[in-house]
Amino acid sequence: MPKDLTPQKIFYMLLRHVKLILLITALVTLIAYGYSSFFITPVYSASSMILIQSYNNDATVKTRATQYYQTQPGRVAVSDIQQSASLASSCVILFSNMPEMTSLMTGASATFEQVEESNFIKINTTSSNPQVAANVANQLADQAPKCFADMYGKGNGKVDKIKGASAPSTPTSPNVNQNTLYGLAIGFIIGVLLSFMLEIIDTTLKPGDDLAKMYNIPVFAEIVDFEKVG
Repeated sequence: MPKDLTPQKIFYMLLRHVKLILLITALVTLIAYGYSSFFITPVYSASSMILIQSYNNDATVKTRATQYYQTQPGRVAVSDIQQSASLASSCVILFSNMPEMTSLMTGASATFEQVEESNFIKINTTSSNPQVAANVANQLADQAPKCFADMYGKGNGKVDKIKGASAPSTPTSPNVNQNTLYGLAIGFIIGVLLSFMLEIIDTTLKPGDDLAKMYNIPVFAEIVDFEKVG
């Protein structure tokens, strides 16, 4: 392989091995596609959401909040919002460890996530079965109010399910298209590197100016290989 490489020489070198590069690229791409499609178990994700609402423990404020809810049901008082976010943060830990919640996580894994430090909690589930992922997310959201009441009491707040989960139609992993593109890129790189290696270990003299560069003398003529020509 010549030491004084130029972009033009690299191009012609790769052109000599273009069949090898294309073959390796296609092979690795097919392997990546086949492995992602047939050997990796698909994983489906579903999510539900609950709202944590705190009642201020101060007796006067609590009385006013009660009156507020009676006159305007379904609305949240400003005094409650201030404590709801911190209460939601505690509920994330609570729901993640209560036996009443963990016992529902059959056939799926689940996590509780506070949404941007608000009083919303998102319940994320993953499973190899899309319907199981949705069922577990809904069951956890339905069980959350009871667990909250058992821990904090009904007079200190409440939990509302505001979003149910539905069975996903497509898996979240593996990403077949992405893995196939990775295979394409990796296969091309392997093909190019292998082409360079073949050039390095090739010690034969090539037609042209190899002799001139080795001995620093001009080449006036070349002997034709009549066997190859014939």
